[in-house]
Amino acid sequence: MNHPPRKLNTGPKAGLATVGLGVLAVVCCAGASLIVGALGSIAVGGVLGVGVGALTAVVVSALIVGWIRHRHACAVSRAQAPAAAQRRGNGS
Repeated sequence: MNHPPRKLNTGPKAGLATVGLGVLAVVCCAGASLIVGALGSIAVGGVLGVGVGALTAVVVSALIVGWIRHRHACAVSRAQAPAAAQRRGNGS
């Protein structure tokens, strides 16, 4: 009944195994949430990117159409100005 005391594995190998198990536990537990979070942020970024791109296209198109209409309106008013002046008797 007098057995010698058991020798515990407390050497460098046991410490490295403990660290390895700790890293494995962190990676397994946090890995899924990190992957889901990364995919979610990529999806949100994609949606926001497409939305901002579409909004930019609409705004630029509206500005171009407004600029073209303004130029056309100015050209028409310049072309009609001499005729209106002649009707009033101010023309040469």
